[in-house]
Amino acid sequence: MKKNKKIFKRVTNIIFYIIAFLALIIAAVFYYFVISLNMIPEKYIAIIIVLTLLIFILLVGLIILKKIKFRIKLISSIFLVLISLFFCLGIRYITKTISFMDIIDDPLLQKEEYQIMVLQNSNIKKTENLKDANVGVYNSVNADHAIDLLQMKVKVHTEHFDDITYMFEALESGKVDAVLVNNSIQNLLENELNYLELSLRSVSSVLVPIEHVDVVKVVDVTTTPFNVYIAGGDAYGSIGNVTNTDVNMIVSVDPVKKKMLLTSIPRDYYVRLPGQGDNAYDKLTHAGYYGVQESILAVEDLLDVEINYYVKVNFSTIEGIVDAIGGVDVYSDYSFCAYGLPTTCYFKGYNHLDGYHALIFARERHSFTDGDIQRVKDQQKVISAVINKVSKSTTIITNYTKILDSVSYSFNTNLDAKSIARLVKMQLSTMSSWSISNQNLVGYDTYIDNSYSLPNMNVYAMGQDGDSIYEAKKAIENFFK
Repeated sequence: MKKNKKIFKRVTNIIFYIIAFLALIIAAVFYYFVISLNMIPEKYIAIIIVLTLLIFILLVGLIILKKIKFRIKLISSIFLVLISLFFCLGIRYITKTISFMDIIDDPLLQKEEYQIMVLQNSNIKKTENLKDANVGVYNSVNADHAIDLLQMKVKVHTEHFDDITYMFEALESGKVDAVLVNNSIQNLLENELNYLELSLRSVSSVLVPIEHVDVVKVVDVTTTPFNVYIAGGDAYGSIGNVTNTDVNMIVSVDPVKKKMLLTSIPRDYYVRLPGQGDNAYDKLTHAGYYGVQESILAVEDLLDVEINYYVKVNFSTIEGIVDAIGGVDVYSDYSFCAYGLPTTCYFKGYNHLDGYHALIFARERHSFTDGDIQRVKDQQKVISAVINKVSKSTTIITNYTKILDSVSYSFNTNLDAKSIARLVKMQLSTMSSWSISNQNLVGYDTYIDNSYSLPNMNVYAMGQDGDSIYEAKKAIENFFK
């Protein structure tokens, strides 16, 4: 009996020693990751290290001292296991953050998607059926490149059109078997050309690479005010796909005074596209087709401001972030039902919104007399609600991994990982709330027939209001004083 007790005691002691050794190794790994991440303020790191070291010394001491009772050794070992599990969770958080930062530092590969579309009742069902088919092509900027990529898949004949209406009439009459359509043309079919009542389906697609030219203007983001351009694409899916920009916003940030100024520009504002030539004028939303850098150049040209960084998001980003933080409370100026549906109704005052309903709220314009002007105001409300919830509560800590998962592949920025880490470190150090103000440009309804992206097509645009532009420029200038 005594022999069995000795064996049991020896075995359990060995187990306790192993637990203590592994706990020390896990703690060392945790400390290494915390320090190398360089995102947690030093005062917090010092507190964590001192407290956990004292606890470790006490627990390990209780385990290795021979005269300590078995029960106390067992309890000490259980506590070490629990603390080690906590450290493992911390290591998981940190490695996830490091992976996210690696994704951010990857260059953005931008692509424009073209669909090869046919009438709903066409016999063409898949790419192979397009062989020797007549494909109508509207003379847009990247159309020829898209056709070259299609020809590598299947040989087709092309017929070029200067008038997009004629192209669709040719499809309906059978003069062409299919048409090449990008996102901009699909938007036209849903809006200006909806009277055609075309029922189309896609049988193939190609992705045209867009050259990316970084326009970053680096500053110390913890001590120097800076401007960030937010480009919100009007699509789901890969953040690399170029699309219309539904959201065009400048976020002016003063990290010292803890304040932000949101300046929104209506998507249909008529602007110059500097990267496409001196006489290239178009709606701001179309600038996105030439890469996020073209949108930045257009905004800088319009407001005579310097954009330091950009953040590119899409529908997936907005829905994901709002859901990851448990929804947001957004103030609505009106009671309305988007799309006339009872499932997307909002009431005047504060509404608690999940990701889907926050996105619908930010996109709706037809319910308002001011249309796009009210829409940009509502976009600002959603962004402000997200910023307030993340900065004024423990949400960023309790929902940390969900937030990272939601934006990892539906978000891109040229703000480098080290600068982001410094911003986070600064915010965690002070836990200060931010004051947020906003403004938005206004204009007047007009129609243009010399759009750079859609030549020979009469399309809606918003004309520039000189006073509005001047006031916005002055507000941004004064913000930096």
